[in-house]
Amino acid sequence: MMHQPPEWVLDGSERLDLKGFLEGFAEAWERTMRRFLKVEAWQSYREMDGVRSQEAFEAGDTALARRLLEKEAMGDQPLRNEVRVRGLEFTRVRLLSYPLTGYLRYEMINYEVRSRLGEHIEFFAPSSPVESYFDFLLFDSHTALIHDYGSGPVGHQTGGWLTRHPRTLHGLADIAADLRTGSRQIWPLRTLSS
Repeated sequence: MMHQPPEWVLDGSERLDLKGFLEGFAEAWERTMRRFLKVEAWQSYREMDGVRSQEAFEAGDTALARRLLEKEAMGDQPLRNEVRVRGLEFTRVRLLSYPLTGYLRYEMINYEVRSRLGEHIEFFAPSSPVESYFDFLLFDSHTALIHDYGSGPVGHQTGGWLTRHPRTLHGLADIAADLRTGSRQIWPLRTLSS
């Protein structure tokens, strides 16, 4: 199965529905003092119903999709302000596999918009197949949330898992560190802006 977390990650983790995932995020975020890290591996993903920017992009209206993404990104400005005030390291680690899927072509517009607003996004082409990785959030070294996007080729979040087990947290931190040091870093946003 694509992008599924291995058993050692799920062992002892708490299964959460989507509401529980969001509540777990809020609780972990409040406790975060130093670093928030988001690893994104899925290459195709379906946003929640009603995300007009993805609908516009899929209908071929890239200009409208960009305007809507800019508006959506401005809705996250309080989060960016909080990151700055609290002095947090906030990093998104995005894995890419070429050729880019339609979803990632859409998401590149989003990354470009958010990067301009100050979000730190790193892009990597891992040496292992990208499908062997999975999406997760790491809050300092106290909590991780692992996404459940289902087992199909197009992810749609149904919830996930929460863990506070030190061995699992260290293992996830090692995955992120290995990706950041052992993968080929790429800069796809440079080609979008040129």
